Amino acid sequence: MSSDTNAHDEEHIHEASDEHELTECPACGKPIRGIDDLEQGETVPELTTVDGRGVMTGRNKNDLWMCKGCGATLGVRRREK
Repeated sequence: MSSDTNAHDEEHIHEASDEHELTECPACGKPIRGIDDLEQGETVPELTTVDGRGVMTGRNKNDLWMCKGCGATLGVRRREK
């Protein structure tokens, strides 16, 4: 698997081509022109599955980003390993 493809236990797959520019909050419609329009939330752990049954938290932490207008979760920035 390349770094451009992320599979989640065959639930779904994200390809690099799936990325699109976030120009407004999907929840409230507030325009997003840059990082100043976002609010950084808590750092969240990466989750992994074990044999399709158990769930474990990984060692890597990721930044949660939210809309400054309504607080809706917009995405997670994956930190480099």
